[in-house]
Amino acid sequence: MPTAKSLLVISLLLSLLSCAGSSQQIGSNLTLCCPGNYDSYSSYSLQTEGMPGFLEDYLVVEFDGAFAEKNMTRVSSGGDLSVTLRYNHINLRSEQEEIDPFARIESLSTELSYIAAIEIDMRESSSGDLVWAGTVSRVHQVTPGEYMHQERARPAFRQAFLTLLDNYPARTPVE
Repeated sequence: MPTAKSLLVISLLLSLLSCAGSSQQIGSNLTLCCPGNYDSYSSYSLQTEGMPGFLEDYLVVEFDGAFAEKNMTRVSSGGDLSVTLRYNHINLRSEQEEIDPFARIESLSTELSYIAAIEIDMRESSSGDLVWAGTVSRVHQVTPGEYMHQERARPAFRQAFLTLLDNYPARTPVE
């Protein structure tokens, strides 16, 4: 019987097959929508979990930019929503479990296959209730330590966040 992790990997692979051929495309998958009181939300705080250092700064900037288009303002603390961006690394080959894809290993020329997924959870700060969730992800086939091209990745992440937030109810700004 398949495990929950293997079912997740299979479903992500199926949804990302069209993305695998494009170096810039990042898939998005909405997993929870609309149980919140969106008219009352105007601000959010943001934290990251498990994020590789080279990704964190610009992923936060790209998420902030996409969420600003919904008239949401980021605050350092006390926002209406608490947003978490969580990195999840899913190896597609069991023999590669112990290889760090971000460390350059000169003696290793093996191509790694994995899914890099950023899980986004939005919780109502006052209640802790989950009110929005989704994932942006991409299948990677790289050698360990291969350079990530930020100039190509940044717009792809922005577009993935915009796509994920497409149905998020935009807040009408108060004048």
